[in-house]
Amino acid sequence: MIYKYGDKYIVFTDEVIKFFDKYKQYNDTQHESGGILLGKVYNDLIIIDQISEPSREDKCGRFYFVRNVKRAQKIVERAWKESNGERIYLGEWHTHPEDIPTPSRDDKILLKNMLKHSRMEIDFLFMVIIGRISPYFAVIQKGMKEMIPIESIHSASGLNIIIYKNQYKQIYGFQVSGYLNLAQKGYDIYNAVFSQIFIGTINSIIALTNTQANILENEPAFIRFIIPDIETADQKVIILLDAMNVQVAMVIEEMKGKGLDHLIHVEIKS
Repeated sequence: MIYKYGDKYIVFTDEVIKFFDKYKQYNDTQHESGGILLGKVYNDLIIIDQISEPSREDKCGRFYFVRNVKRAQKIVERAWKESNGERIYLGEWHTHPEDIPTPSRDDKILLKNMLKHSRMEIDFLFMVIIGRISPYFAVIQKGMKEMIPIESIHSASGLNIIIYKNQYKQIYGFQVSGYLNLAQKGYDIYNAVFSQIFIGTINSIIALTNTQANILENEPAFIRFIIPDIETADQKVIILLDAMNVQVAMVIEEMKGKGLDHLIHVEIKS
């Protein structure tokens, strides 16, 4: 799942999605399940890559779930320590026995209280409610009275490409989110071309240069690749990233000739 809120992209990893699917309330005997959301926060990206699962210490029924506070705090502290301070608490998740869930009054109060009493560097928290067909996803920020639902990115949103450049106009990474839906899955030539360009660039940098320091986040319909120290990187890295940029421009120019360039959005970020 990929979402966008303001200038931030929010990505749920495949592993997290599998856990959500595992606890969907498909039959009348299943109790609600839930836990906390954990992940990493970058300048323009949030990766939710871990959740806590329900345990015997939690309280639950068909229409309610109350997680154990002490156990959750231990999970948060362990995640923070094991990630050297990168992975933090980002909010709450639970299930509802509904096809398309909506937050209850208690859900809203819970998130408000967590935001109010939590000691965090961030000023927002997320709420995920897993329904049988689709999830509900919302955010609350300090100063807000209510949670704000966040919509997912889908094929109608097209392909969003961000090229990161430093103060010297050197490309030091990129982010690609969304997808094109111009043909049956597996037969969309432009999806394949863009995938080859970006994945090929990453593989080439890893295989052909001595640059080992990189940040890579790769999930379905999302990829982010950053070289933090581009100024000291192998010159071949700069050449490969420049070549990637030229290839992207060429493909977009071809799509423009077919009236398809409106499906691509390219942004340069410093």
